[in-house]
Amino acid sequence: TMPISRIVIIVLLLCCTITMADATATTTNESNVKTVYLIRHAESEENRRLGSLKKCFGDLGRFSFPTSTDIAASVALINIPAQVDSDVSAVGEAQIERVAQQLQADHFMEQHDIQLVAHSPLKRARQTCEGMLQCAAVGDTVLKQRPGVKRVVETTLLMEKTPAEWIPGNFGSFQKRMTDFEAWLGQQDETNICIVGHSQFFKALLELDFKFGNCDVWQLQFKPSAGQQQASNEECNDDKPLNEHKV
Repeated sequence: TMPISRIVIIVLLLCCTITMADATATTTNESNVKTVYLIRHAESEENRRLGSLKKCFGDLGRFSFPTSTDIAASVALINIPAQVDSDVSAVGEAQIERVAQQLQADHFMEQHDIQLVAHSPLKRARQTCEGMLQCAAVGDTVLKQRPGVKRVVETTLLMEKTPAEWIPGNFGSFQKRMTDFEAWLGQQDETNICIVGHSQFFKALLELDFKFGNCDVWQLQFKPSAGQQQASNEECNDDKPLNEHKV
């Protein structure tokens, strides 16, 4: 079982900054507790194509012929490498712009004193991070760093679950990567951290039965010494260490 075993967190669907700040204050009195914001990338071209494939099956199930646009997008899924590292779609670009405006209006980065921003090396995560948080890196080179943010990091630990890691019996490498990410997170000096990554990675890391939506922002408390999360503004016990809570 992963040390990080349950999510529970506060989702920033409407960037409810004041409410979150009040909730966070109740759990950050220990110096080794980190406040971590998990952000899933915006809609990618792969997401768009998978959506088209789903529509095709839906149309066929209703004895209706799929549109040529959905068929073309579905056929493009055959090019697996293009899906693994796809760009953000046009819908994704609009999502980034909309959420970035919300974060800016709420002074999210400043109010939560974000010190470290880390993202996956895949293009959709980097593009989301740059658009939403004005931070991005390629390898060891920082492309953009928002004033006030101490460090911007790209790490392969955050990559989405790879095709090889989907093969039955090959989950070990994916699990090790999640364990290594947790260890890496605990070793960072910063206490307020934004992580931009992928749905399957976050789902497996937190043992969820659902995936984050595109551009969702979730908050959690992470205690490196115990490898545990503590839910903001919620009672916890040994049987259920985290309780889901949405703002």
